[in-house]
Amino acid sequence: MGSGEAVLAAILAMSAIVLVARWPVGVSLGTYAFLLPFDAVLIVGQVGQIHLHLTWFVGAMAGAVLLTLGLVGRGFVRPPRVALWLSLFVFFAGMSSIWAINAHNAVFRLPVIGLLLFLYLAAVSIRTNENELATVAWLAILGGCVAGALSLYAFLHVEGGALIQELSGRETLATGERVTDPNTLGATLILPLSLAVGLLLSSHTWVRRTFLGGVVALIGIGICATMSRGALVATAVVFAIYLRQSRARQHVLVCIAILGAVLLVMPQAFFLRLDGAFTDRGAGRLDIWHVGLQAFLHHAVIGAGLDCFPDAYNEYVHTAPNFKGFSRAPHNIYLATLVELGAAGLVLLLSTIRGHLILTGKLREAESDNSSRLRSISYESACWGLLASGVFLDILWEQYFWFTLMLLVMAASVRRPGREASSRGQAPFFTMRATGEGILSDWQVPRCRTLPDHPH
Repeated sequence: MGSGEAVLAAILAMSAIVLVARWPVGVSLGTYAFLLPFDAVLIVGQVGQIHLHLTWFVGAMAGAVLLTLGLVGRGFVRPPRVALWLSLFVFFAGMSSIWAINAHNAVFRLPVIGLLLFLYLAAVSIRTNENELATVAWLAILGGCVAGALSLYAFLHVEGGALIQELSGRETLATGERVTDPNTLGATLILPLSLAVGLLLSSHTWVRRTFLGGVVALIGIGICATMSRGALVATAVVFAIYLRQSRARQHVLVCIAILGAVLLVMPQAFFLRLDGAFTDRGAGRLDIWHVGLQAFLHHAVIGAGLDCFPDAYNEYVHTAPNFKGFSRAPHNIYLATLVELGAAGLVLLLSTIRGHLILTGKLREAESDNSSRLRSISYESACWGLLASGVFLDILWEQYFWFTLMLLVMAASVRRPGREASSRGQAPFFTMRATGEGILSDWQVPRCRTLPDHPH
């Protein structure tokens, strides 16, 4: 590293320290949220067979910042019961390495799930307020916009390259030899899309509506250009939840019309891929799932062990109607849990999911202000969308899935009955002004109240 690069790195480091000191929750978690769509290409090193992702280090630092903040005076809140269910699920997954049919695969993921649980518990245990959640939400949306714009630029301007040919023209992110799976990229954009739609529906000026309409269109184009059928299903689920739960159904239909217009400019390859959903048996997923069910019947109670689906699949691959190769991934979080952790693991997973959805349902029903209600729906619809995506994609241990659950619980903590939100000493990290009114204002509580001096 040259002297100029060293000086630049020092300036960036000092700037980051100042920003975190001023807005600890918004900047630490917001930076993490911003980087999530780029996770697959942000590799900073390798230890053995393990690739070290930048987002892991940012997430660890965010968790450390939150714990420090709670210890030095912010205080903690008691996590909801659903956090216990999630902890039990992670503990059971870790314990499955003891009886795993391939112990090497089982322990491979343990550091990652330990980090995810650490950040989750730190985030849901710290006192937060509406302004901080607004900052995190905006940075998550910004990350989705940047990822969508960069990948869309490559999608439109890179022609004839080996990478594009390999992916059949599907939009993706790439740096050097590292490429984001288009299906994964589409899934990472579900949360930013849902948050942007919630902001659009709660906007009261044409300036904000126009700006956020463009944001929704950009992220929507990004999802469509990945040509991920699972991401399209997830997007449909997001809008279905908005139509059911929102009181602004006409505005939701306008958002759907925006995305409908996006479909009109999609290339023919997009529609050919949709038409081939049944002829290619879901890119071979139906055959993989058939083998997975056979494997479950022989590992029904406690499973074959964490990350051992490919090994269990190989044992019964001869039962496949159509052979799709060895050591295949499950492409379904529910089937993967059945095979790897058995019926006991699936019960824990479904209990965890149910707890989060009940929590957000109670939060939504308790909201009397329409903007607050739409904000709650934005978390709920993103969660439902990713759960639908989990039918076709392995997202169970992905950071963006856990981050969505994390935001949901943090929002419920802020709006918990008897929990007084405060913005004392915590101005938003950034606020965009238009016609004298902040764009973030729709995400803030109608009036500021004061936190109690003692932790819950």
